Amino acid sequence: MRSKAVMVLVIALMALPLVSGQYSVESLGLTVYSDGYVKVVAVIVPENYTVSFSVPLLATNVEGLTVIDENGKPLPYEINGSTLTVYFENATGVRIAYYTPDLTAKNGAIWSIRFNSTVPVKITFPDNAVIVDLTDIPLEIDGNSILMPPGNQTVSYVLEYQPTGTNVPTVPPTSGTTTELSNSTVPSNPGSPSSTPSAPDEGSTNWTVVGILVLLALAAGGGFAYMKRGGKEERTPGISREDFERRLKEYELTKDEENALLYLFDRGGRAKQAEVREMLGIPKTTAWRMFQRLEKQGLVRVYKKKRENWVELKL
Repeated sequence: MRSKAVMVLVIALMALPLVSGQYSVESLGLTVYSDGYVKVVAVIVPENYTVSFSVPLLATNVEGLTVIDENGKPLPYEINGSTLTVYFENATGVRIAYYTPDLTAKNGAIWSIRFNSTVPVKITFPDNAVIVDLTDIPLEIDGNSILMPPGNQTVSYVLEYQPTGTNVPTVPPTSGTTTELSNSTVPSNPGSPSSTPSAPDEGSTNWTVVGILVLLALAAGGGFAYMKRGGKEERTPGISREDFERRLKEYELTKDEENALLYLFDRGGRAKQAEVREMLGIPKTTAWRMFQRLEKQGLVRVYKKKRENWVELKL
């Protein structure tokens, strides 16, 4: 009788990891290094009475992965593609940390970090990084860190030249590294000294903030001359702004209509309808009627993209 009860208990314990529970993401942070590697740190809060959860990783090429509970105790896990399954008993918080080169790409001197998240993401850049483009306005700016809203985000940046001897953090982690991923340590190359990210000098210029402030100032003044199309920046080709303004005089346009078309031109030929409306400071219905008139004249094309109305120049 006792052996039968023990057998039932063993079977029940073996089945526990198969019960996958829900979770919430308490925080998600990315630390970007000058060589393109990104340190990802996520804090997960599992629901009560669960013994495992599966969470998508931001990349498939993952190095130096550690999974610990709120007391720093390592937890068992398994990876299937880009999905991480964590097994635990009484953990109230799980910290997942790893390095990946998959989130960044470089085109010429411009680096870009791209990710998709359901929660706000804090991104910390190297001290000499200058932000040159963002898909959204940051929720917060703190030193060389920004808090981006949820969604499919891209942040482009360049690295300012630093004289020889300046400590610019790089992180080329080795495959299979199990070093504890604390905020102050990073894995190093075999045979090379361990490198740690250095804080900005107290008197130094914070280039990340400077870049963002310049972008925000341009956006407030309607000065962005570039737009995103297929992941590349482009501008309306074949005509100068002065020629475009002269061409608009051939049509009987209101001041708002003219300003809307000029704004589209400066944005590379297309923009969100809501963005143009906010720039003009007009109600939604007024903007809708205005773009209907412009579309009938063959000056613009209005179309829907991801639940938002966009306007494209046809002139």
